[in-house]
Amino acid sequence: MNRSLILLIPGLTRVTSTAQLSEFTEGLIAASERMPLTPIADPSVPPGVNRLRVSSSRHSLELDLTEAYWNDLVPSITQQTLKTRLARGFSLIWFWLANLHIWTGVLQRKYLTFGLTLSALAFIVWYLGTIILFVEAIEPAADNPLYPLVEKLKHSVEYIGGWRIWAVATAVVALMPVSLLVDISDFCKRYLTNEPASRGKPAVRYEIIRRVREQLENNLAQEEYQSVTIVGHSFGSVVTVDLFADLPPIGIPVRILTMGSLIEVLGKQAPWLQNEVLALSQRQDLIEWIDIKSHSDWFASGSAVPEAHHCYERIIGSYGTFPDKLAARVHSRYFDNQEAVRLLLSHFERQNNTTIPSDEVTLKPV
Repeated sequence: MNRSLILLIPGLTRVTSTAQLSEFTEGLIAASERMPLTPIADPSVPPGVNRLRVSSSRHSLELDLTEAYWNDLVPSITQQTLKTRLARGFSLIWFWLANLHIWTGVLQRKYLTFGLTLSALAFIVWYLGTIILFVEAIEPAADNPLYPLVEKLKHSVEYIGGWRIWAVATAVVALMPVSLLVDISDFCKRYLTNEPASRGKPAVRYEIIRRVREQLENNLAQEEYQSVTIVGHSFGSVVTVDLFADLPPIGIPVRILTMGSLIEVLGKQAPWLQNEVLALSQRQDLIEWIDIKSHSDWFASGSAVPEAHHCYERIIGSYGTFPDKLAARVHSRYFDNQEAVRLLLSHFERQNNTTIPSDEVTLKPV
């Protein structure tokens, strides 16, 4: 039996385990036209694995789809106390908005820059709301030396909270997933700077890498696979690169697909991430690395993969209305995109000598 593993490393989402895997599996089945995929319902299939049979294959070929779930390790700043949100929010402003490295190359990344600007606006709206709630919660006694200062602050807050400002704020909150964007900003800072999720814990980056590695090893121990394909979506692409840049050879060929990646822009804040990208491209058992992004995805920068015969970028088409792009819904629509699915399955088409147009037999850098 020719069987290969496809491991999904999802991005930061507020969903339970296997939810992303189900969406990934359904999208793959629906969007795969040249290689019809049939689900296999068999008691022998390991738990947490969705097994698919390639119906048009000349040989017996099966794909095991599974997920490396890590979202439960991520703290949520929006659910912390007012004091924590105030202090943490200030550090995030300094890390993201005051650092000019992230804003370089605006003309080359106009879509992403627009998305980043909207995200910054959403964060400012959230932080202003936090400041107002914090100041309103202060109630010093009238004889307290700080009482006059607090009263002045409250008058300032009333000005900040005027209807014009909050009319704009309400529109931003309605159109964009503000809480999610704030949590992502906080998590990215923790990951890039090796901060723990809480005091006394290891760095959240190391906890996530260990979790994903253990799930990969468990899956490889259950079956004898011909190859493994890693699909890293959104921040999952960062985790993918971080793990496989240093992971020893696993004994079978490795393919990497990064979709909607943030690596290029995050690498400006964390040079070590750029070094990981280079190290992964030189991995001995890496047979292919495809970085997939769409210009309609305003929250993806790509991975800046080094140009090589087995590493390249692909820009795919993706439809989305203005609200879809603004609310990052386009960012989550890679799993059922026909172009993305075709690139994912191209290796198995070549492997089984299926009919492929001549311009797709050898994929070259864009």
